[in-house]
Amino acid sequence: MTSNDLRGREPKVTFWTDVLEQLRVSDIALMLLIPVVLTVVYLLPMPIQRSFTLDFANPSIVQLWSSAYVHNGLMHFINNVVAYCLFIAPSYVFFVLADERQLFRYIFFTFVLIAPPIIALVNIVFIGQGTGAGFSGIGAAFVGLLPVSIFVFIRNRVSTEVGPSNGTVIFLVVLGITASIYSGIIAAAGILVVSCLLLLFDIRRTGLEEVRRLVSELTSMNGYFMFMLVALALFLFSPVMLFPQEIVQDNHAVNILSHYAGLVFGFFGPAVFCIYRR
Repeated sequence: MTSNDLRGREPKVTFWTDVLEQLRVSDIALMLLIPVVLTVVYLLPMPIQRSFTLDFANPSIVQLWSSAYVHNGLMHFINNVVAYCLFIAPSYVFFVLADERQLFRYIFFTFVLIAPPIIALVNIVFIGQGTGAGFSGIGAAFVGLLPVSIFVFIRNRVSTEVGPSNGTVIFLVVLGITASIYSGIIAAAGILVVSCLLLLFDIRRTGLEEVRRLVSELTSMNGYFMFMLVALALFLFSPVMLFPQEIVQDNHAVNILSHYAGLVFGFFGPAVFCIYRR
């Protein structure tokens, strides 16, 4: 399918009508399964919850998965559930509007089944002592998925000249914001310069005329465009939630390594898969 073919595919319905037509009860039930599982685990007796916690120095195979679904206190549990719901919802919307429901499901199961041991092993290798628990690493993966879902939507509904790899520019901006929290303004500026150079490269590769047409078509899509702006703003705000300046909260250290690992896995895993899938 060419860009010319896509130009005639102007939405004939409003954004919210389109979204409601695409919603499936099975998808909603699938997404709600995570908060249900997290709640059930949180209500288990404390000795059982402790047995699920990952011991970095002496891990068990079960703990590589179970540690992602147990939490250190009520606020830890609530924060992870809220963050998960906040980011998976717009990603799901963009995927189904792009007619990529099956791709969303593949990514979902990858995140909840394969990402936990990967993030756990990262913690074991780089931390090596203490314990770890919480869904925040997997939640960070769903944060990283958001820009991928946006560019999948753009590719399928607006222009085949762009794709998930173009989201790297926005991803680098978030890394720059994160760097400003812990590494200072110089590191952040360096990452943002790289992001700007990559943006110029993407514009040159796509073609200025196609970029103008793309921007014009996106801004004419009313509700779709506004929803996209809100989603992008949410993604750009994500470092504030994932990487607090105060590492120790409620007598527990925030495992920012898990957040980094989840965020990187959540963006580059699906982005690379989408590239080779095409």
